[in-house]
Amino acid sequence: MGQPGRAPVRPRGTLFAVEFLINSLVAKAGMGAGFSGLSGLRAFMPLGLLGLASHLDLWAGLDLGGTPFALLENSWVIAALLILAAFEMAADKVPLLDSIQDVVATPLRAIAGALIFAAIMQNQGTAALMASGLAGGAIAATAHAGKTVVRAGATTTGAGVANPFISFFEDLLTFIGSILLLLVPMAGILIFLFLVFLVYRISRKRKRKYEGLRILRE
Repeated sequence: MGQPGRAPVRPRGTLFAVEFLINSLVAKAGMGAGFSGLSGLRAFMPLGLLGLASHLDLWAGLDLGGTPFALLENSWVIAALLILAAFEMAADKVPLLDSIQDVVATPLRAIAGALIFAAIMQNQGTAALMASGLAGGAIAATAHAGKTVVRAGATTTGAGVANPFISFFEDLLTFIGSILLLLVPMAGILIFLFLVFLVYRISRKRKRKYEGLRILRE
């Protein structure tokens, strides 16, 4: 019989696995890549949720206090980001306004991707901070470009009728994806791979389309 009041000892392998999946450099990189990809869909929601998670100490591997990114966990900044997220989602479902705000949001989403990746990697040194910022901006810009192509195709084939439904799906994907990343940071690798696959498929489809048009011209 075990001694009363004594906490059970977890095997070292279990502790290592948990540490690797949640708090390792690979997990943080995956989380940063995943959040950057989601930032390409919505500029403000991922930042707001990340700041809220840090403010409430929901993830042991994330503590922005005392870092250059501490502002993100301030209550008024979190509130402002979530209000902007609500406005971004609402505007994205109004015809014509969605196109205008999409143009305005293009640089904002790249900046958000760079900021969120750098914030997650902030304790890994200056070189990692700069590299993650550049990678985050590139990932967010790529995700935004893929989203724009999908929207353009939906507008062409369906006169924009499907755009609000696509927008709602993007909202859902960003929210659920952000929560999933906070619970399982390593899931960001899957989100990143999905983004790469999506961009590849879109580029292949566009290439075949242009080849078909060139054949018709000849």
